[in-house]
Amino acid sequence: METIDSILDRRIEICQPSEGYRFNADSIILSRFVGGSRRFNNILDVGAGSGLISVLLNYLYNYDNIDAVEISSKMYECLLKTLNINNLNNVVKPFNMDLKRFKPSKPYDMIISNPPYRKSHTGRQCILDEENRARFNDNLNLDDILKFCRSYLKNKGLFYFCYEADLAVEAFYYCRKYGIEPKRVRFLHPDIDKPARQIFLECRKEGGIELKVEKPLFQKIKGVETREYKNIFTNEDS
Repeated sequence: METIDSILDRRIEICQPSEGYRFNADSIILSRFVGGSRRFNNILDVGAGSGLISVLLNYLYNYDNIDAVEISSKMYECLLKTLNINNLNNVVKPFNMDLKRFKPSKPYDMIISNPPYRKSHTGRQCILDEENRARFNDNLNLDDILKFCRSYLKNKGLFYFCYEADLAVEAFYYCRKYGIEPKRVRFLHPDIDKPARQIFLECRKEGGIELKVEKPLFQKIKGVETREYKNIFTNEDS
């Protein structure tokens, strides 16, 4: 069974399984983090799931040449329905395959991913395989994605992703291992007195070592949701 869910004041509709993995706030924040100041000609969405990031990149910034790779057949079916619902069949090209077997005929100037973070032995196992793939990196990890970026991201091309804050050292290590230098980072805190929960990173292939640390994003301040965080999920400017 599937559901059709609306976001951004019902401007976008996403098809997703009624049980198992369903999109969360991370992908929406990551899409907003990209910003619209650059023009990308060829974009790849890795682990596209139900298509949320691909649809947001088109809706927010009018990017119109996006490839979306998703390994799960069930999620891929949702991706196809999402593209159809939002009239994006001529904008987003879907691929149902493992990234490690994906051999594109062109390089990308931007790659984006909300990757699985943890190994399966470090957290609660889910009943459904799709949910486990989204949560755990046994089948696809950041090292795999960055290895792909090294081969198929243009020089000076950008890679965007989010990661758990307590694994930030791992994220920086793998980026630098493949010459995909972190250039901009933002930390998400659940409250002003809480440690960061996630990081959002912009990295450049063959970039310099300078890093811009943006002001923190607070979900709440003293228990009250901030306007900046709330506006990420609406059509208002943050």
